[in-house]
Amino acid sequence: MVKKNLFRYSSVLMCVVLTAASLVGCGAGTTGTTGTDTAYVTEMAAGSTEDTITAAINNELAVSNKSTLATNTRQETVYVFSDASGKKNHITVNEKVTDANGKETLNKTESNENAPVTMKVTYKLDGKDIKPEDLAGKSGKVTIRFDYTNNQKKTVTINGKKQTVAVPFTMVTGMMLPTDVFSNVEVTNGKLTKVGDNIVAVGMTMPGLKDTMNLKFNNESLDLDIPEYFELTADVTDFSLDMTMSVATSNFLSDMDVDDITLDDLKKTVSSLNDAATQLADGTVTLQEGTQQLNDAVPALTDGVNQLNDGAGSLKEGIYAYTDGVSTVNDGAGQLSEGLDTLYATITDKDLEGNVNLLASGAAKLNAGTQQLKGTLTTNMKTYSDKYKDAYDGGLYILNAVNPSLLTGLSGDAKKALDSTVADMSLADDDANKAVAQGADETLIMTTKLLTTYASLPAAAQPQYTKSVTTVIAGLNQASTAYFAMAGSYQTLNSQGYFDGMETLAGGLSSVNAAVPSLCSGIAQLKSGANKLAEGSSTLVNNNNTLKNGASQLAAGTATLKDSSGTLAEGVTQLNDGAITLKDGMAQFNSEAIEPITKLVDSDAQTAVDTIKAVVKAGQEYNSFLGRSDDKEGSVTFVYKTAGITVK
Repeated sequence: MVKKNLFRYSSVLMCVVLTAASLVGCGAGTTGTTGTDTAYVTEMAAGSTEDTITAAINNELAVSNKSTLATNTRQETVYVFSDASGKKNHITVNEKVTDANGKETLNKTESNENAPVTMKVTYKLDGKDIKPEDLAGKSGKVTIRFDYTNNQKKTVTINGKKQTVAVPFTMVTGMMLPTDVFSNVEVTNGKLTKVGDNIVAVGMTMPGLKDTMNLKFNNESLDLDIPEYFELTADVTDFSLDMTMSVATSNFLSDMDVDDITLDDLKKTVSSLNDAATQLADGTVTLQEGTQQLNDAVPALTDGVNQLNDGAGSLKEGIYAYTDGVSTVNDGAGQLSEGLDTLYATITDKDLEGNVNLLASGAAKLNAGTQQLKGTLTTNMKTYSDKYKDAYDGGLYILNAVNPSLLTGLSGDAKKALDSTVADMSLADDDANKAVAQGADETLIMTTKLLTTYASLPAAAQPQYTKSVTTVIAGLNQASTAYFAMAGSYQTLNSQGYFDGMETLAGGLSSVNAAVPSLCSGIAQLKSGANKLAEGSSTLVNNNNTLKNGASQLAAGTATLKDSSGTLAEGVTQLNDGAITLKDGMAQFNSEAIEPITKLVDSDAQTAVDTIKAVVKAGQEYNSFLGRSDDKEGSVTFVYKTAGITVK
């Protein structure tokens, strides 16, 4: 297949001067329709059938409608009239001669000769052959085919060998198809043009040129795709067809300078082609290496995509947890803000600072009273201890006066302890307890002794001591009771930490009182901060949906990417396989196609170039159907008018 395409491309390269013109707008296999696809249909101005067809043909041939040639020229227009099958009826030649002074002479001649190109028109209805006269008025799928035979040949010598070449006639056929009769029109080797309510179909061929250009490389013929027939198919209703026209001319290539076609140019072109093919082959190798690297990297890419997808899933879960936490924080911040607002309002409304100040002031006064109480108790205890000592000493005096021997019971450690305690009373708990205990014992002993002594006195002597004993006993009891009361109160208050606690309380309240202004200011700042926190957390909550939606979209996107990574891997593998195939194919193309072309340039190429020159020259030399031979520059154009098909 590569080799066949090579021959097609090389033939076009060397025969471009012949084939390019014939394929403009109506290359081989070109089709068009009148249905919904109007890609091949263009607009032209409407006119008579003959004028419209003539204009379409001239447009394809790119010739002017002007009839005036340069001076000293001869122009022949050969009209070939034929029936609907293409069979010739007669030929009329119009000749216009312009002399050296520009004077024109018109001549009209009837000829019995045959035109150099003969034409055959065949018809089919629904796939079956049918005569043109039987087709009129029929409906169905119609096929019309124009076959052309080039009868104008010339023998030339190429590279020392005789060779027959056909004069390169270009044949253009046109017909006008009413759209109320023809629909779904398709053409082969032609094109369609919309003109008003009609369709103009034009076909272009170069009959005989394919056989003439039987070029070979290494004894292998080049497959030249040069059209030699024109065919039209369409759906028809009540078939009828006006005349068709065809134009044949051999001077289509006359303006070419075949002397410019040299083998050196071809060699340069082939050399460039060879260099380009080499670069292309190198490029396919580089491409394949790149696709191989890409293919090798796909597993890592797939792993990365999987990790990305897992990360996106974790991120989504984390963001959902975060948004739940933000909602909780927002609720707490709102409650905190409300609580601080209430606390601040309470502090303000209840005058905390003033009340604490009053409390501290009261605590200071209470502490002063407590310290005063402590001092009073201490003083009174000292006072009553002194009175107790005086009464005790009075009792000792009475006992010593009445009976000194009674003091024996009060001597010793008990009397010394009592005397020491009463004389040197301490406020310590242990000493106070001892003083109370010992004082009670000694008071009882002293009272008992005094009463016993008083009772032992003679009745006559008792009045002398009655007042003294009574006074002593009363003093002992009064002093002891008062002292016991003072000591008990002091002991109770002191043991429960009343004195130290009241002092500590007063100091603490004083410190609190000093700190209350800072506390109120701090609560105000805390309230402001809590409000800002509530506002900020509210903003975060408002963004929760956006954040969650974004996380969900990201997770969905990475999931899609993960699902697509398998397809990507398959695609990269296919791409790499394709690159390998391309590389191998390019190497094969280079070795089997480009390299043979390079080698063939020096052998069959010269024959091909000379054949092209001979064909072009044959067309340039054919300038008269009537066979005129003089010094005038001649040209000849053939116009074929084929009868139409109508219902009689």
